[in-house]
Amino acid sequence: MTAREPNEPLSQRRLFQTTQLDEARAIVADKFCDHRLDIAAQADRFDACHHRAEGRATSLNYIRYGADVRIAPGELHSFYLIQIPLAGAAEIDNHGGNVLTHQGRGSVLNPHRETRMRWREGCTQLLLQIDTRTLQQEAETLLGTSLNAPVTFETAVDETRPATANWVRKLKTCFGLAEQNVVFGDSNPGTQMRVERELIGDFLASQPSNISNLIASAPGAQANLYLRRAVQFIHANLSLPLSVADIASAANTTPRNLQLQFQAEFGLTPMRYLRQERLALARRLILETQGGEALGDIADRAGFSHFGRFSIAYRQQFNEAPRDTKLRATQMQAAGLEQH
Repeated sequence: MTAREPNEPLSQRRLFQTTQLDEARAIVADKFCDHRLDIAAQADRFDACHHRAEGRATSLNYIRYGADVRIAPGELHSFYLIQIPLAGAAEIDNHGGNVLTHQGRGSVLNPHRETRMRWREGCTQLLLQIDTRTLQQEAETLLGTSLNAPVTFETAVDETRPATANWVRKLKTCFGLAEQNVVFGDSNPGTQMRVERELIGDFLASQPSNISNLIASAPGAQANLYLRRAVQFIHANLSLPLSVADIASAANTTPRNLQLQFQAEFGLTPMRYLRQERLALARRLILETQGGEALGDIADRAGFSHFGRFSIAYRQQFNEAPRDTKLRATQMQAAGLEQH
């Protein structure tokens, strides 16, 4: 068995290193999908390794085979696979013609199209595996509408495009952070999901696909993505103490950009929007419990730690005190009527 190369990405996350073709095929298939793997030139020395860091909806991978090999996985079905060569070359056919890849030009495999590949001798690649359903959901979030067909990318990932080059730099940064166990390991689940969403969202925005025109024609599509993430995060965490920095981090944007987006969309700052939604939640809780729950407990459930400030804000918002809403809900309950 060949000694571990210290400069190989994710060298501490090695799944295997082997000179046995069947062993390599079986272990790679376990993490990706069943496939054919054949040595194309029998004189070549087969020396394969696979390093892998697991995320929630994605995984980072480094693979080499040493020899000139043919790989035929057919349709991937459950995942997209982005391949970025570090050395050597590969020929990729994702049912759209043969694409030669090398440093500066990678590939993306669409899961609903048949794939055949030939990795030439000495080819090493970084791979980002993305769950199909997650990518589709992220695309729909980006566009603000549902899609009736799968996202289909152009096969070549061309780093001569500035946006693509920037995305590849981000991906390589993730590999470096994973080696330090900052991400794709025992990191905070919220941080991990934000990193993955940014990788997916930025790839959707930068890589040509069948939805590129929709993205280009959607006013502020990228800004809308950040805004939707922020709103979803707020509604999922109304009872928790939140800051602008917390919300911006969840949305993968800066506090300044978040402020501008909220002002443009709602005419409110993020914190005022948060307070408005907390007050709306408090009012719903008072009415739904029909006065049966203490107002202090309701204020706490709605994210207000100071009852006096809650009461003042509630009166300003609804032109009545919380106790008045509670009294009315109690009276309606006694009368056997449903409160709206």
